[in-house]
Amino acid sequence: MPPSTPPISLWRFIALLAATLLVWSNALAAQSDASTDGQARRSPAATPVPAYRQADKVVVITLEGAIDAISAMSVRRRIAEAEKAGANALVLEVNSPGGEVGAVLEITNAIKGSSIANTVAWINPDAYSGGAISALACREIVTSSPASMGDAFPVTMAPGSPGQMPGSLRGLTPAERTKILPVLLADVTDSARRAGYDEYLVQAIIIDGIELWWVRDNRTGAEFAINESEYRMLFGRQPVRGKPLLAGVTGGVSTAPQRPDAEQAPESDTPTTATAPAGEDARAFRPASESLEDVAREFDSPERTDLRIELESQRPVLTPDDAGHFTDLGYLCDGTSAIVMREDQLRRFGFSNTVIQNDEQLKEYFGATTLIRIDESWSEKFVRFMTGIGVRFVLIAVMLLALFIEMVSPGLTIPGTIAAACLVLLLAPPALVGMAGWWEIAAIAIGIVLLALEAFVIPGFGIFGVLGIVSLFGGLLGTFIPSGSSLADPSTQADLARGATAIVLAIITAGIGMYFVSKHFERLPILDKLILGAREDEEVLAERAEIELLQAAGRPSQDDLAVGTLGRAVTALRPSGQAEFNGQVIDVVSDLGLIDPGTPVRIVKIEGWRVVVTEVRAPEVDNASNAEGTA
Repeated sequence: MPPSTPPISLWRFIALLAATLLVWSNALAAQSDASTDGQARRSPAATPVPAYRQADKVVVITLEGAIDAISAMSVRRRIAEAEKAGANALVLEVNSPGGEVGAVLEITNAIKGSSIANTVAWINPDAYSGGAISALACREIVTSSPASMGDAFPVTMAPGSPGQMPGSLRGLTPAERTKILPVLLADVTDSARRAGYDEYLVQAIIIDGIELWWVRDNRTGAEFAINESEYRMLFGRQPVRGKPLLAGVTGGVSTAPQRPDAEQAPESDTPTTATAPAGEDARAFRPASESLEDVAREFDSPERTDLRIELESQRPVLTPDDAGHFTDLGYLCDGTSAIVMREDQLRRFGFSNTVIQNDEQLKEYFGATTLIRIDESWSEKFVRFMTGIGVRFVLIAVMLLALFIEMVSPGLTIPGTIAAACLVLLLAPPALVGMAGWWEIAAIAIGIVLLALEAFVIPGFGIFGVLGIVSLFGGLLGTFIPSGSSLADPSTQADLARGATAIVLAIITAGIGMYFVSKHFERLPILDKLILGAREDEEVLAERAEIELLQAAGRPSQDDLAVGTLGRAVTALRPSGQAEFNGQVIDVVSDLGLIDPGTPVRIVKIEGWRVVVTEVRAPEVDNASNAEGTA
């Protein structure tokens, strides 16, 4: 019997299935090749590495979170380590919302002053405010995807002005505007001239009131931003407005002169003069808008040597002769706020070179063989924690309370040790970052000495006590602001307001603790074992022997005593000791503070064997004596 054969329809099905699988595999292979080609085109290594960028050893330092004095100190240290390690390139990986102006400028100066010229900012993913200014200080910028950079509009903390909550963010006043803005504009203008960024655009990152258009010079192909005056001169017509290419941010308070709305813009087509006429100093600052006239005047002041820009501007000086040679590429920004650019816009307008997503791509970008990361050290993180306002509030309160316990009960040593430790923790971390100098330490030491003199040497509370409090408060307050900072600086004023608030709250908290301790000294854990009654030294034993002799001589019992009974302190009450009532010497506790031997006292509370007394002023003693004489 011949073997059976499959039906014809089955063979057709198998052939069709094989053909389908073949087509599918070819499609997948083609898609894979296309994906690989696309990645190769996007990869930094797809093009040869330029000689100026090539580096064998790359060091990456991170700038993450709010920028403060500790951030600046850390960046300087890590740059020095990179230089010592022989790095050929330095990468500043930025993910920051910004921070203190002084700290940001320290970072930009450290980057520009480094012996490593091959510096690249890697925005991963966001660089706002001070983070953007720090990124601009590098020779090149690369970004992750997504990423954004901009909004360096300076704001300050309101110290409690009318209509504003203390500590809330506010824009610059006209006085602050002419003090803070010129320094920032000088720094970013210098950065732009070093790296070839558009000078007008970097100004628009810093401040509002700058309206720009993007144009191309048809003769050279160069593209750059122009302002309204230059637009009218080049095109001889009313500027074309619409939706700007770059988005701004909302918030803050505009301090720039208000420009007319687009619908109310002047209709005159008369060309104005160029912003920087030929013959001017090429190093001079060139404001991007007439709204910066008040700031530009600061650059002309001979006293503002800090605003001198050494590099010459590469931006062309436009004249009426350039009319007809430019193409309008679009309305760039409307000036209502500081601009923010996404990663594609950063590349479009000449800030970023490429997209870097990880360390491997970063190595390829430099053609490097070694990549080293240097992060913040644990000690820098510890200093940041210890200089936090909440931690300092606790340290001040504990120090004051411990000082009080040591002063009312000298010789306990433990409270004094705690106070000294708190003082060290208050002063050492700020000193490391330049927030505590010799005068703050001296003021605090003088304040403590004056208060000790008032408590132990000079009776009553007078000039020494007042001077001690003022000196201690001033020294502590000084540790909240950077050394050498100006009181006219709004950021310094905000720091002082925060510091004063923390100190006052700490004093109130310590005062509550002092009252509680004075009322319950004998019954507090640990402290009850440190009071005078628990120390069996020779002086205490002698005083106890005297008490026993008096009681053996038939003195009245303690049960005969009552609230209001007058007596006299036999020993110092610190706050415990002995006092004599009607010829009987008994253990007592002071109601509040130190009472010297021989001081008249009165019983204010009797709780079992615990007798609480308070100091009696001279008039009360005289009245009591007169009453006894009359009786």
